[in-house]
Amino acid sequence: MERANELLKAINKYFSSDDGTNMRYYGTGSAAKAFADIFQTGEKLIGDAPDMLICKNDEALIIEHFEFDSYRVTQKGSQNRREQSRIDRLEDKLVPTESGICFHDKIHGHSSYENYIQNVCRNFEEHFRRIDTYKENLRDYGLIDDTKAVKVLFFIEDTSPLGSMVVDPSKNPPSVQPINLGQCQEFLSLLNSSPDVDYVLACSMAGSIKVVWFIDRNEVGEYLKESIDYSKMQFIDYEPQVLGFQLLIPNELDTEEMEST
Repeated sequence: MERANELLKAINKYFSSDDGTNMRYYGTGSAAKAFADIFQTGEKLIGDAPDMLICKNDEALIIEHFEFDSYRVTQKGSQNRREQSRIDRLEDKLVPTESGICFHDKIHGHSSYENYIQNVCRNFEEHFRRIDTYKENLRDYGLIDDTKAVKVLFFIEDTSPLGSMVVDPSKNPPSVQPINLGQCQEFLSLLNSSPDVDYVLACSMAGSIKVVWFIDRNEVGEYLKESIDYSKMQFIDYEPQVLGFQLLIPNELDTEEMEST
């Protein structure tokens, strides 16, 4: 259930907020509104392959979640993920004290737009090849049949630390902007040629700001009209700093101090 847990974590990250979530889209927005309705009111079933199924009346929405980042990926996985795991292991070894202990590190490695495109397209294609398996699994469990109008949504999350950002040199002065799949030429072209995926929910962070795009493949032409050639912009290669603090809190409060407060 680890993959399902990752999906629930992503949903909580981007959609559980007192301020709500602004979901951007191009075109009529009819599919985005229909998604919002079934997502809020439909019956959700958590699983594995696919990660989630949402049903409402005669509609069924398959949701498959995957992550990617803008770092190099080898047979050992993402350089960013390996660095995050290394830092987590170091933090776990710390022995907290009552006066507190602080640690500092950085996520080593280099990110690039080339890595960004390669990683998202590779992950997309891997999950695309499994769509028939997802549907077959759901049929075997009796969760979908020919009476259901079945749609497929890929929930794609960019987990690059601090987000994936570029500098637009055509602006005066040059401006910094986040890369998002809803305006990414290469990704939109791939989606346009992938008819078994109906929708994409693309989520990322620009610093502390949530960036959420809903892409309807039936209206992908509208997205392509507004697409951006990020390859001609300067990709910002961050080396994020990590600062942590651990404090040992005594299990028992001093009785006299407690009585005097």
